[in-house]
Amino acid sequence: MQRPDYTSEVVAIRGKEIYQQQIREKVETEHKGKFLSVDIETGDYEIDTDDLSPTMRLLAKRPDAVIFSLRIGFQAAHRIGSKIR
Repeated sequence: MQRPDYTSEVVAIRGKEIYQQQIREKVETEHKGKFLSVDIETGDYEIDTDDLSPTMRLLAKRPDAVIFSLRIGFQAAHRIGSKIR
């Protein structure tokens, strides 16, 4: 079976859909601020305090996983720049 080619836009759309529809209610209260990675083909997901660990665990289970990552409860995973106080 041939594996589909996903554009980054398709991965992001599918990842956000899976998170909103299947995962968000289960994790947002307890894990806000942590990083979540989801395999967009299976719906499997992992959570950790850093952004690399959940991805590595998903790849260990399924090396050809197509992964979307986000920071739970935030619009963006990382901040660019700094704030002047």
